[in-house]
Amino acid sequence: MTVKTILVHLANDGQAENRMGTAIALGRRLGAHITALYVTAPAQMPAAVTGRGASAAYIAEAVAIAREKADELRKLVAETCRREGVAIELHVVDGEPIEAIKLESRFADIALVGQNPAMTLDDIVSLHPMEELPLMTACPCLVLPHGRPPAPSIGRRALIGWKNSHTTARALHAAVPLLESADSAVLMAVNPDGAPDPSAEAAAAFLRRHGITVEVRIQRGDDADAGSTLLATAAAIEADLLVMGAYGHTRWREMVFGGATAHVCRHMTLPVLQAH
Repeated sequence: MTVKTILVHLANDGQAENRMGTAIALGRRLGAHITALYVTAPAQMPAAVTGRGASAAYIAEAVAIAREKADELRKLVAETCRREGVAIELHVVDGEPIEAIKLESRFADIALVGQNPAMTLDDIVSLHPMEELPLMTACPCLVLPHGRPPAPSIGRRALIGWKNSHTTARALHAAVPLLESADSAVLMAVNPDGAPDPSAEAAAAFLRRHGITVEVRIQRGDDADAGSTLLATAAAIEADLLVMGAYGHTRWREMVFGGATAHVCRHMTLPVLQAH
């Protein structure tokens, strides 16, 4: 349960420097190598661009812009390495961002990515929105809310959304390196009758054996309310990390019709560590 390689996605979304700052802080704290990834092809074709000629022109222009941005990022990474005294391995590849991140995640312990700035219906049905990444990557994903500044203290006050499942257990295991230096952690299960949950107590005992102080809470509610309940509790305890499983079957079922995963992805206000 160690983190020795952090993959950080440097998208052309105005947030790359923030994610890199967070990756550097985590790398120093965990003694981890940092691999930065930038993909030079656009993630999707805008619906307004139609026709073979228009499509080819759009792609050519978008790739040219992306390659210019890649040169800017090379300079940014080099300057950051000199200023911060760290080593960052930069990979610049052509392709589709989701597929590139999936491939790179095979050689990382955690992938640090950004939340989509907006989730419209077009975002949902066109290719794969970034929120689907935790369902696809080989390693867990740490998703940063759009617009968040670098977060050096992720995991000092953590909320763990517990569900008695393999997926949530994977997220719990992945969170251990981030939680070992936590000041406080709350493990919360949401169930319809609010009855004690033996599996939640077992999960808390597992964390305590790692030296993590954790409080167990059982919240009355159903699956439809779980996402909003988790975010409300995170705000109430001033958490700086939410740990949860990433659930999904098809994009339409999970992203359009609901689910705790979809709600948190759309409304997150703090970093979210997800595994599938």
